[in-house]
Amino acid sequence: MHRLTLAEHTERSSVQLSAIQVDALRELAPSVDVSPTYGKAGAYDLTPGSEVGVIQIPSLTIEIAPKLPIHRVLFMMSYALGLMKFFDETVPISDEPDLVEAIIPMFHAQVRQATQAGLLQGYRAEEDSLRVVRGQIHINEQIRRRFGMAVPLEVRYDEFTPDIDHNRLLKAAVRRLAHLSLRSARTRRMISAMHATFANVSDVVFEPTRLPELPVTPLNLHYQPAIQLARLILRSRSLELADGRTSATAFLIDMNRVFEDFVVIGLREALGLSETVFPQGARGRKLWLDKMERVRLEPDISWWDSGKCVFVGDVKYKRVTGSGVPNADIYQVLSYAVATHLPSALVIYAAGESAPATHEIPYTDKSLQVVTLDLTGNSQQLMERIHNLARLIIDRRLEVHSMSSAA
Repeated sequence: MHRLTLAEHTERSSVQLSAIQVDALRELAPSVDVSPTYGKAGAYDLTPGSEVGVIQIPSLTIEIAPKLPIHRVLFMMSYALGLMKFFDETVPISDEPDLVEAIIPMFHAQVRQATQAGLLQGYRAEEDSLRVVRGQIHINEQIRRRFGMAVPLEVRYDEFTPDIDHNRLLKAAVRRLAHLSLRSARTRRMISAMHATFANVSDVVFEPTRLPELPVTPLNLHYQPAIQLARLILRSRSLELADGRTSATAFLIDMNRVFEDFVVIGLREALGLSETVFPQGARGRKLWLDKMERVRLEPDISWWDSGKCVFVGDVKYKRVTGSGVPNADIYQVLSYAVATHLPSALVIYAAGESAPATHEIPYTDKSLQVVTLDLTGNSQQLMERIHNLARLIIDRRLEVHSMSSAA
């Protein structure tokens, strides 16, 4: 199978693709712009967006490499997923050929940690036809199916088994990874080992947008790191072609979401605030731009005190072209400041996507500040920068408090 390597937000011109490959690529990865190359039949210019990972279409595997080093992406993902205590920055990952194959050892380690004492077991309701009573006789089914017969009995009982959703979810993630064309013999061995671990668990296909909500209890707490990574893996997409075989699949990670999750959770922890007080996307809060409450706003970051928003801002990773911040981003955060009746709002970009700036908006008395977060260096330096941003937010919060007190 031919392999093509692209870079995040970087155009690759004159790539020869068949019609089937083009259709599969467009359906699996809409974040990749596919445009015919001028003057060249069957050639296309490919420009990835902010989704990175692997796309596997008929006879071609496309790798989209992140612009950040792989270890930095893994660190931000681990932090956002609450897996930092399992992340070891000293472990070299340079031997792994791409981001996806660098994630597999992480997943393998969490699966081994979760199942080292055996697979998690639980009770699952079963219905069966037996010659002896087990559990409860299903009276309605006994009458419907066995009217006038004493045996077999239609019974319903609880089976204590490892074939439960927790293990099914993990096995489904292993199966999704196995569909990828892996170059590393090491990661292929890990996939085989995980397959063997879940040999007695049913194969279940989970839709990426409808993964089951599994309650967290003291009995399954040790499974949570593996479950979190399994969810990440299962959100990837696959495509059934006309012949019914799954011959196109994608494992893509949205760097916009990785960056936003990392910044929001990092700031929340640096500020010592709860998810309710410092929600992501104003979750659980109602913020409207208009009096008729038709235009709802969902800022990435906001701080709430006694039902009132005392700080608001947004997080941006997307590629900025030209000079300065896009007008749409300024309009967006201005609407946040207007809706919250705050004198200012903050926009946090990844360094290199925009430059620090302050925009004073006439006739509104609103000040919009653009700051950047440098993602280079080691994890300790990165977290120090998060704490610096948290101190900036505290300063903005104190300004609002002082203005309120003066009023």
